[in-house]
Amino acid sequence: MEDLKCWLESQKEQIVKDIEGLVSIESVAEKVKEHSQAPFGDKCREVLDKMLSYGLRDKMAAFDHAGYCGSVLVGEGKEEIGIWSHLDVVPAGKDWLYSPFSMSIKDGCLIGRGVQDNKGPAIAVYYTLKYCQEKKLLKNICVRQIFGCQEESGMGDVIYYLSHNKAPAYSFVADCGFPVCCGEKGICRITMEGQEALENLLELQGGVVCNSVPDFARAQLLIGEEKIDISAQGIGGHAASPEGTVNAIGVLAEKMKEYELPGGLKKAVSFLYNAGSNGYGEKIGIACEDEISGRLTCNAGVLSLEEGKIRLTLDIRYPVTIKVDDFLPKLAEGAGKAGFAVKEYNDSRPYYMEKDHPFVELLMDAWREETGLDGEPYVMGGGTYARHIPNAVAFGTGMDRDLSALNLPEGHGNCHGADETEVLDNLLKSIHIYVNALCKLDSRGIEKQ
Repeated sequence: MEDLKCWLESQKEQIVKDIEGLVSIESVAEKVKEHSQAPFGDKCREVLDKMLSYGLRDKMAAFDHAGYCGSVLVGEGKEEIGIWSHLDVVPAGKDWLYSPFSMSIKDGCLIGRGVQDNKGPAIAVYYTLKYCQEKKLLKNICVRQIFGCQEESGMGDVIYYLSHNKAPAYSFVADCGFPVCCGEKGICRITMEGQEALENLLELQGGVVCNSVPDFARAQLLIGEEKIDISAQGIGGHAASPEGTVNAIGVLAEKMKEYELPGGLKKAVSFLYNAGSNGYGEKIGIACEDEISGRLTCNAGVLSLEEGKIRLTLDIRYPVTIKVDDFLPKLAEGAGKAGFAVKEYNDSRPYYMEKDHPFVELLMDAWREETGLDGEPYVMGGGTYARHIPNAVAFGTGMDRDLSALNLPEGHGNCHGADETEVLDNLLKSIHIYVNALCKLDSRGIEKQ
């Protein structure tokens, strides 16, 4: 590991440049374009080409999987371990102090959209493989890093990959916090629509994607002959982690409630307030929790007005022991009383790998040895590729971050928020953890897992 430390020091400048190269591309996935080499849009094609160019530069075996994914492969063994990353990002949103797509470097921190989720971690994994290749460490396994391009908006990339390629024997996804995330809550996205057009509501907008807490929302009301503009500021963040966020849709609805509204609009605004003012579904009657994975979370993510009818999309992360049927009827009933009907929903069921599984224990050992910490595997509300991949967990690169030197406003610096920030030393530390884990897998063998 001392050799790795010296090697990383020699590579640090290039690591930063490679992350910067990815961050500079505004790779927000677009709707799927069938029979195209850019199925998720030109920017996702561009960022995938950039990542694959790194592999070719470093003389790795690099593969383009029809633009849905790319991959690089190292190691001499026949059995394959997969490490999954994604190169698409959520939209920048508002109120950045730094440029979201021109990476800034300050006090050892990297600032830009994707430095945490997931371009910085993708490069950390990539340099793990680069080190293993240069030092010829992998004799008994081979390791494939897969780069997806639609993780944030449907995960059709991983579904495509697994339908056209054999799944690795075991996989981990570098898209969460350390140590091992051995399970993920179910994710249910529900779109509701008002049953009637509301003449007194002229404009309504909030949020961009349902898996981010909206940091801005606005409306225009017609009260008598007067047009009234209302705006609301929130604190953005990831839908799975309501703590520290403020949903702008809830703030907007609270402001709208101060006006004399006709009956149908009044009920609808009250429902928007209940859905947007608490991140745990308490005010809409769907709160629940279990011992394994904790509380259900509910994010009012996207709000719009279409032909006078309100549309609202909720992002609900529910515990691993719960089913959609346990809460959807309650939600539909409450929404119906407010004049809404469920227009569509999709459900990604939870997954869970036992904490004492040998693969989980091996990854935990690698993390403990490199950090000196004594944590436990956990279950989270975030959704990663792991829920779609056989024999997979999520594993890093997230660690505690001290961003106090940046003096960022409250809510800034977070994943999916304004001024997304990652500490460079954390990424370098994660490379130590990953190298240790791969060496353990190589020496112990996959079959023993």
